[in-house]
Parts: sequence; C-alpha cells; structure tokens
Amino acid sequence: MFHSVRARLTLWYTAILALVLIIFSAVSYVLLARAIRAENDASLADTAHEFAAAFDPGDRSRGRDELLDLRYSDREIMVLSPAGALVEASKSRIGPEEKKRIEAFVRAGGKGSYTILGGEESDGVRIIATPINVVGRRYTVVVASSLSEQADRLQSAAHAVFLGIAVALLVAAAGGYLLARKSLAPVTMMSLKARQIGAETLDERIEIGNDRDELGFLAATLNGLLERLQLAFESQRRFMADASHELRTPIAIIQGEADVALARDRDAVDYRESIEVMQRAARKLTRIVQNLFLLARGDAGRYPMSITRFYVGDVVADCVRGMRSVAQARGVALTSSAPEDMVIVADEELINRLVLNLVENAVKFTPEGGRVHVDVQTEYGACAIRVTDTGIGIPPADQERIFERFFRGDRARPQNAGGAGLGLPIARWIAEVHGGQLQLERSDAGGSVFVATLPWGT
Repeated sequence: MFHSVRARLTLWYTAILALVLIIFSAVSYVLLARAIRAENDASLADTAHEFAAAFDPGDRSRGRDELLDLRYSDREIMVLSPAGALVEASKSRIGPEEKKRIEAFVRAGGKGSYTILGGEESDGVRIIATPINVVGRRYTVVVASSLSEQADRLQSAAHAVFLGIAVALLVAAAGGYLLARKSLAPVTMMSLKARQIGAETLDERIEIGNDRDELGFLAATLNGLLERLQLAFESQRRFMADASHELRTPIAIIQGEADVALARDRDAVDYRESIEVMQRAARKLTRIVQNLFLLARGDAGRYPMSITRFYVGDVVADCVRGMRSVAQARGVALTSSAPEDMVIVADEELINRLVLNLVENAVKFTPEGGRVHVDVQTEYGACAIRVTDTGIGIPPADQERIFERFFRGDRARPQNAGGAGLGLPIARWIAEVHGGQLQLERSDAGGSVFVATLPWGT
C-alpha cells in the first residue's frame, strides 16, 4: 500500500495534521481547565463576600434564612469559629472526610482558594476561605463547590475534541489522497507516455501542461533527455552505417584481388601487383579500425593518457618531415615555423596525431603548386597550432559538419584524396581531451585555416 507516492503523501499529511491537532487540543484543554477553575473561583469568592456581608451570629433565624437564600445547588456554605468549630452550615453534600480536611485547613490558618482531592467516588472539592470579623470575633466563611461539574465539562470538551480530531483526520486524509492523486496524475501520464517511447519512437515527446510549474519543468527535462537520446541514437546509427561502408570497400578489394589471383595461374609480376593492391587496402582497413578504436575508447573515457613535457616545435617538425614526401608527390610545398623553446605538458603521441591529421587533410585538398604551412604561436595565454593551405576551400554549407565522423561533403576534391572522414573528428577530440579546442578559422576559395588551441598544462 505504502509503495504508492499518493499513499505516502497522504500518510505524512495526515500524521502532521494529527500532530498539530493534538498539540492544539492539548493546549486548548489546559487553557479551558484554567478558565473554568478561574471562573469557579471567582463565583465562590463572590458568594463568600456576599454571605460575609450579611452574616449575623446573633440572629439565628435570620442567619439560617440567609444561608438558605444564598445557598446554591452546586455549592455549600460553612461558618467556622477561630478554633475551627462549625458555627453555621448549609445543607451539606460534602462528605465527612472532606469536612474534616476543611476544618483542619481553617485551624491551620488557611485562607484563599484550595483544592481538596476526593476519594474513588468523588472528584474532590474546591473551597474559598474568607476570614471575617463580627462583633470583635474572628470567623471564617468557607464556600465549597464540588469539582464534579468541572470534571464533567472538561470530559465533555475532551470527548468533543477527540471526535472532532477523528472527523478532521478522516476528512483531511480523504481530501489529501484526492489532492495527491490529482496532483500526481500528470506524473502518471508522463510515465505511461515514457514507457511507450522506444528506440523507434524517440521522436515523440511528452506533453507539457504548464511549463511554469514543477511538473512542467519535469516534462521539459524528460523531453530534453529524449532529444539527446534521439540525437545519440541517430549519431550511432549513422556511425555504424558509415563505418560499415568504409570497412566494406577495402575488404571487397582484398576479396576481389584474392579471387582474381587464385582464379588461374599467373606470372610473378601479376601476383605482385595483386599483393600490392591488397596491401594498400589492408593498410587502409587497419587505419580505419585504429581510428574507430581510438574514437570508441575516447567516447568511453578510457583512453590511457601519457602526460609528459615536450617541445611543440619538435612534434610539428616530425609531422612535417613525415608528410613531406607525400606533399612532394602531389606537388605541394610544405613548410613550418615554431619557437624552439615552446614547451607544453600533454600526451605527445596524441598531439603528434592531431598535427599529422591536420597536415594530411590540408595536403589532400591542396592542388598541385599550392602551399601548406604549419605555424606555432602563443595566443591568449595558450599554444596555438595553425595549419594554413591554399586548397579548394570548404563550401559554407559543409563548414558546420566537417567535424562530424565520416563526413566528407560533396565538394569537388581530387580522386586520390581518399580518407574515411575521421581525421578532423579525431583531431578535435584530441584538442578537447587536453582542455583545448580545434576550429576552422577561415575557409574560402583562397584556402582554409585550422587552429588548434592547447593549454600549457601543469
């Protein structure tokens, strides 16, 4: 039963209300008891003063008449001598035990209000003792009232309070449950809607009733989560499709060349050509798999970083030296410039991969007779590696997507450019994992400029 949020909210609401009502009722009961006692004491005191003013011990008949006139059905009047002996008394309903205790109280010089507790069959007696002087003699007028009436009034009040608390709690529990059910109904609808959304229906969204309250904020948050999941699923599907496509081509080349080579006997030159074709396809396949493995480990945050201090200029020089033969074969001039004493703290292998990917990308899309230059500078308190080419440029429509995995665009490019569209995404990931960034600074008909900004490290 209490697995339901509605039930728990109702229980807590009812328990808190019960605690408040109990505290309020207890305080009210105490205040009511004090008010009844004060009212009774005031009434007894008025009776004592009126009787004391009219009391004459010399006129017995008159005194007895006045006792009868002033006697109330709920109280008794007694006059005691200084020695505590009873001089006058109304028809008493006070038990002999209470009378003895009253006489003892007067003999002890007691005055004012006093409560005499009763036995099992009595609730006790409340008395007011008022000393008076009549014809030079001291008397004590005692007005006594049974506490039964007070007890009955308090008991009736207690019964009414208990009944009121029970009714109030029942009404509050029912109202609280209905209120909780109505308030949580949108949450139930959200849950049912969320259960219906699967991998194939991630484009559906949860309806937002009121975007200004907490439930509306929850619905908006869930919709944002669904949107991110949809983008992630779409990206994953596109990634798998593109990866399958890129892997299929070199595998098909290897399979085809192997079938041709084994179809009939061939001379050594033909076999060598087939093996070279398969070797190039295998190298491409190996590089694609390595890139996919690198991205997968990077996405999972499990790539082992090896942080060291090294000279950026040496890394750039190594990359330029390694790509120079490729650039010369394409008729592209490849140069670099970097301070000799610029040191950063990073993963040297990854930074080498970043620079190599940028240079390789620039060389691929620079026509014969063009230039590619790698420059290292200090900008805004960070190390900036800028790769500039005089290539064909990137169309404005593709500039926002060049860092997407497997994206190669529709731009006219050399037929031998090759590549799987993973170089720039890997380069950007390397920059970001070091706390830096990689951006396309400029791209037009005059060429492109990529800038990788890296912090110095610690």
